[in-house]
Amino acid sequence: MMTLSKDQISVRRFRDSDAHFCFRTRANAFQTLFKDEIGEEAAAAAINSYQPSDYTRIARDTEFFIVEVDERSAGFFIIRRIDPRTAELVLIYLDAEFISLGLGRFCCNYLERWIARNWKEVTELYVDTVIPRYNGQFYEKMGFQQTKTVVCHFPGVPVAAIRLVKKLVNH
Repeated sequence: MMTLSKDQISVRRFRDSDAHFCFRTRANAFQTLFKDEIGEEAAAAAINSYQPSDYTRIARDTEFFIVEVDERSAGFFIIRRIDPRTAELVLIYLDAEFISLGLGRFCCNYLERWIARNWKEVTELYVDTVIPRYNGQFYEKMGFQQTKTVVCHFPGVPVAAIRLVKKLVNH
């Protein structure tokens, strides 16, 4: 198994030219990894809920980051501020080649440091996941705790999700 060193990994802001990478990465995850957990209809609706142009639009209103390994796009994550004390991890996806190499942990640690520097008042980060069997343990290892069931609305298909919350210590 390949391992990554921190000097191989970098994070930068989303550029419009990243939109197709983000679409492909997320679509591939639903097609190959998540379909069994949520079903074909919900997976198809999830894929179609974000087209490349949506990523470009989303980048205007959120903090949108691309993670690179050796200067090659490997994943992305998006956070947004909900209120003065709360932020949401809107999306986090890795290219299949980079799953289980510690990149998800790197991304979560990066975004927590970013929040501590830029949104000092934020004390809570949450994420809603429609695939808790697939990634729930990862979030729990990162310090998130399940709080409640919510519904994510993909076009025409409501999908049950679990909200996980992490208390942040910014000082």
